[in-house]
Amino acid sequence: MTDFGPIHVVEPRAPHAHTIILLHGRGSTGEEFAKELFESKLSTGKTLQEHLGSWRWVFPSSAELWSTAFEEDMPAWFEAHSLTDTTARQDLQMAGIRDSVRYLTRLLGQEVDRLGGSSGKVVLSGISQGGAIGLWSLLCAGADGAAGRLGGFVGASAWLPFADELERHLGREAQAQQDTIRAADTGEVDSDAFLEELAGATRGTLREPNASQQGLLSVPVFLGHGTDDAYVDVSLGRRAAVVLGKIGLRVEWREYSGAEQEGHWLKEPEELDDIVRFLESISAV
Repeated sequence: MTDFGPIHVVEPRAPHAHTIILLHGRGSTGEEFAKELFESKLSTGKTLQEHLGSWRWVFPSSAELWSTAFEEDMPAWFEAHSLTDTTARQDLQMAGIRDSVRYLTRLLGQEVDRLGGSSGKVVLSGISQGGAIGLWSLLCAGADGAAGRLGGFVGASAWLPFADELERHLGREAQAQQDTIRAADTGEVDSDAFLEELAGATRGTLREPNASQQGLLSVPVFLGHGTDDAYVDVSLGRRAAVVLGKIGLRVEWREYSGAEQEGHWLKEPEELDDIVRFLESISAV
């Protein structure tokens, strides 16, 4: 069984009204991500925590996994052999995605319970690889009771692992045709079984008559990405937004330039302002 790291929690400064779960990138931890995030400022000069005082901030930590690229153990939600070619060695990604999605789905359920079952008051978020596993958790939680009706999703500098396969598996065209994924070349049979295991139930819910008004398709998504991101190319984020849209999700896509860490961070203050606006629109519902 995978051992995940400690969960860093920052409690609300006002009466608890909403919770956001934020997932760090590869090589980081929940506590480190929290420290960096709360050093970033909005155009008002406030931090996210200061502006959203009634929110509970939950920063889980991933497990330590062996990296074939760096040849060492490091914090990671799953093994990503290459970000230049995200389809390279996809077989290495499956175990980590499976374990992390299951772990995060349980965590989502716990935070929903903490708010009396009001899943619409819980938001899932992530940066870089945290955004990637967050998107998978969102899609796979779509058939998991309250966890499938989250208030929203926020991703930054993220991508969608198995994007092409998910489009075929969950996309509207596949739903309309009542289709199943067919193996096209060597190695795809394994990904078929993997997708069916984690997202098969979600595909069933997407075909229900009121799917667009409830469950997964009612969850608003915000995705921001730097056009100058040196680590996760903006084309990967664009592709994620397109696939989510083809599944039927409402995606707000924003591009930025000039962020710190060679474009692989939240652009201050513009992206932070956009995220606050997005979160406040959720809390107003």
